[in-house]
Amino acid sequence: MKIQRMTTMCMALMGILPLSAQVETKLAELGMENIRTTRSETGVAVAFEDRAFRSSYEGVGRAIKAALEGMTADEELRMAVLDANGLPQLDICLEPALVEAYHRGEADLHDVFGQMQLSCTTDATLALLEGAETTHKSAWRPDLVVYPHLFLENTSLYKLYKYSIALAPAIEMPLWKGAELTAQVIFPIVGNQKGELKQIRPGVVSLRQGFYLKKNWTLTVTAGQFTNHRLGGAADVKWRTPDGRWEVGAKAGLTVYSLFVDREWTLTRKPKLDAKIYGRVYVPRWNTELTGEAVRFVYGDYGVKGSAVRHFGESTVGLYALYTNGYVNGGFNFALPLPGRKYNRWKGMRLKPADYFTYEYGVVAGGKYIDQNLGVSYATTNWDNRSHGFYQPEYIRYFLMKDCKRLED
Repeated sequence: MKIQRMTTMCMALMGILPLSAQVETKLAELGMENIRTTRSETGVAVAFEDRAFRSSYEGVGRAIKAALEGMTADEELRMAVLDANGLPQLDICLEPALVEAYHRGEADLHDVFGQMQLSCTTDATLALLEGAETTHKSAWRPDLVVYPHLFLENTSLYKLYKYSIALAPAIEMPLWKGAELTAQVIFPIVGNQKGELKQIRPGVVSLRQGFYLKKNWTLTVTAGQFTNHRLGGAADVKWRTPDGRWEVGAKAGLTVYSLFVDREWTLTRKPKLDAKIYGRVYVPRWNTELTGEAVRFVYGDYGVKGSAVRHFGESTVGLYALYTNGYVNGGFNFALPLPGRKYNRWKGMRLKPADYFTYEYGVVAGGKYIDQNLGVSYATTNWDNRSHGFYQPEYIRYFLMKDCKRLED
């Protein structure tokens, strides 16, 4: 491998490799996957998926630095960043003058991050890449990801807390463009509960397909076993403004109750419809997202929900409140990064802990609110949080500039 890299570098210095191939090589060495490159009239265009780095902004920063190292000509560099489902998230443009200033030593990474153009609109870059071959594919190459599970409840009169701690390894494998298969098993470690929380049980088992519909519209369809004992299908569609400050979307699902305990599978026959529409705004001054939702919850109750999430680099902390059927509930949630900034594949498989530890706590945990199954929802993925794969342009720029000294190493 070292000999191959040295040969590639020598070929690049001698001008044997095309400029786009040099950029592709640098991104592949970094661990990026599903790379497409092409030479345009003005420079190089590239698209890639980042499944290696925990942090979205670190992956972007490392990719920009690697691409600049492969740019032996001072031309325009355009990059389309895709998420792990292959959906476009971020468009980056470095003008020829900025590339030239970097190569001459007149600009460092801090200058590059401050002057580059960022947008959620990737159509122009993707149009340049139509027909380009995809290399370093991730299809059928699984990740084994171990998620921590924590259950806490303080409604018992004879215990301070009901608790359960478990580890939940999951196989997450891309299949084809936009598709991913997830299969998870939950292993209890310690707790003071009986029944399901004391037993080995399935977690999220699903097939997910994402579609990019152009002009910042995306559609995702998921089928399988979800969280909160829901089995069925769900779809969500969303649209973002070019600057990523505003987002609107809708989600809908049709699911049944599904519980596996004591070697028996309980399954209800009548499906439940849930749906919601939402709007979200990102406030750069406070690195905060504000979200408002109108919701039909799983068991047919209607309500509204509001939340605020603050980004502290990779960590997020949020508060929420909801009103449904005359009852009010609220609580907090957070996502904290777990150790390990980057993971490489080993013999085709990537072994890693979850990128983030996610937890949500609800204030109301008993009474009629719980007895009537009010405010019930579910997640279709294991990584449902506001830190994972967050590519808001102003967030990316702010934390890249703040962390650029480490990225220069």
